[in-house]
Amino acid sequence: MKIAIINGRIVTPKGVKKASLVMEKGKIAALVSGKVNADYIEDAKGAYVLPGFFDTHLHGGGGYDSSSGRYDIKNEMFVNDERENRKGVEVILREHAKHGTTSMILSTASNSEENMTGFMKNAGYFVNNYSGGAKLMGMDIEGVFIKEPSYAGAQSLKYMKEPDIRFFDRLMEASGGNIKRILVAPEWGSSAIKFIKYLVKNRVVPGVGHSGATYAEFMRAYDAGVKVLIHFGNGPMSQNFKGGGIVDAAYFLKDKIYAEIICDYYHVNQRWIVSFLKNFKDKAIGITDAMFPLGCPGNLKEFEMGGKTCTVTKEVLRLKGSPQVLFGSMLTTEKAFQNFLNIYMHNVTGYLVGPLNEKSVTLDGAIGRVSNLLSLNPAKLYSFDKNIGTIEKGKAADIVVMDIKKTGRDYQCSVKKVFVNGEEVD
Repeated sequence: MKIAIINGRIVTPKGVKKASLVMEKGKIAALVSGKVNADYIEDAKGAYVLPGFFDTHLHGGGGYDSSSGRYDIKNEMFVNDERENRKGVEVILREHAKHGTTSMILSTASNSEENMTGFMKNAGYFVNNYSGGAKLMGMDIEGVFIKEPSYAGAQSLKYMKEPDIRFFDRLMEASGGNIKRILVAPEWGSSAIKFIKYLVKNRVVPGVGHSGATYAEFMRAYDAGVKVLIHFGNGPMSQNFKGGGIVDAAYFLKDKIYAEIICDYYHVNQRWIVSFLKNFKDKAIGITDAMFPLGCPGNLKEFEMGGKTCTVTKEVLRLKGSPQVLFGSMLTTEKAFQNFLNIYMHNVTGYLVGPLNEKSVTLDGAIGRVSNLLSLNPAKLYSFDKNIGTIEKGKAADIVVMDIKKTGRDYQCSVKKVFVNGEEVD
């Protein structure tokens, strides 16, 4: 079928254009001014037409955790078996597609090798077999290679271990070669550097987070191949005014390294978000770090995972007894887009750096910048930008139709339609 989206404000690399977007055979076929012929026509009615969002860091949704399975609210436990876990990956993909995520890398927290192996096998299947919702582009291992318990945050201490190439090889084989990113704490020393180099050799992106590394330790890891700072600014992450830490190294590197930002206003203060956007520039990436309670049926108040208890509210998850420690998020890419947009449009002043915009920015201009944070920049980091990340002829027809309206002082963003490979997502 040839599908056209008419009367839209199409967000392209060259700015916002009032035109029709034509999709055919899963690809973007053309941008057309004037009348268009198609088998199916979707009237955007002046809404913005954006490249689909690529969420590169999340752990679950719809009541399913990536590696622990379905959470049974009645019995207060995870149901972890092959059937539930296979179904769970599909549920996560469909849940996040409702909010504009058309591609994702699904993350696992620290867990047993048995559970992680099962997740890798199930998720690997969906990388190669699209079954609706967002496209699964690969998997991520976040929590295993943390060293210091004080930097673990909500990650389970039980399964933390020194970087282990053979362990990685077993999981990579189980995944069908689809692991895309791994967190490594540089303070492990020589084993971390050896592991980072091995990841680079195997085309896996090494990242740093949950780390107390010194400036020198981090720079050695960067020289070995580290490419991304994982949920940057959402401690635990080292910084000091003597010998320096990771934050100091990140500001020294400026836009030479990518940085993930959770823009839910809980994980990172708006003023620090501005500082990060100005420092990392086109290497800043918006992520959700979403957990299974997002879209979970029922009235979930708290849960236990990895020996730690989390309290659940509508907007944020917190470690019980330690309210400053967050337990992933309840953020969607739709809400992240809205939050970033309001930061741009209010021209928030950042710590140490002044206002975000040195010159006045139009709504269309701000939308283009936010689109890059959630679509193009992550696609570049993982080398998928030839196929996704922008609206250009020949790229995958992964599209979000979004209403963006000003209500009072703020802008409200709501997803109207989502297309993946040119097909509407229910």
